[in-house]
Amino acid sequence: MKLFLGITGASGCVIGLRLAEVLKSLGHEIYVSISDEALTVAEYECISRHWFSEKLKSLSIAVYREGDIGADIGSSSNALDSYVIAPASIKTMAMVVNGIAENLIVRAALIGLRMRKPVVAVVREAPLGVVELSILLKAARLGIHVIPAVIGFYTYPQTIKDVVDFIVGKVLDVLGIKHDLYRRWKGSRAPLYPDPCEVLYGSASSSDSP
Repeated sequence: MKLFLGITGASGCVIGLRLAEVLKSLGHEIYVSISDEALTVAEYECISRHWFSEKLKSLSIAVYREGDIGADIGSSSNALDSYVIAPASIKTMAMVVNGIAENLIVRAALIGLRMRKPVVAVVREAPLGVVELSILLKAARLGIHVIPAVIGFYTYPQTIKDVVDFIVGKVLDVLGIKHDLYRRWKGSRAPLYPDPCEVLYGSASSSDSP
């Protein structure tokens, strides 16, 4: 499968990076576009923009800057199989749902919609107000798969990687790509820990407090 991956300036650039890593390991071809804001956010999130760019280059067929609107993947004559924006900022989503092809990431997503290809947006924003929710509702009505970057606690996440893999796994589920990144729901079961509060918060539960 040939996939487009857009990485915007929303928090969570590691989600896009991990997605690229997993897709390559599964034998898929990735074409990446990074926004200028994403490179800035990467440095805020303890990843240098140079390392981030070079790592993505090692995982993809090509990496484009968002301003490269002349890129071949910016034309519907070169439509790919699927389009993912991860993480997706509300700004980018607003441009997509209103058809404002200001940059390559938005242009690619619009191509995906025109060509009836799967389009996925991993949205990382909180809280979500009326404006944000209205944008995401419009996106869903247009056929975009909106995946909030949230945790599934039934997977017993213990590390940041567990959290990221759950989100990435949800993207792969939508795309129909098989994986084993997270533990599937198998019904209720006995508690994993006698006192979950001690494990989660490093202290006894509130009921044990004097």
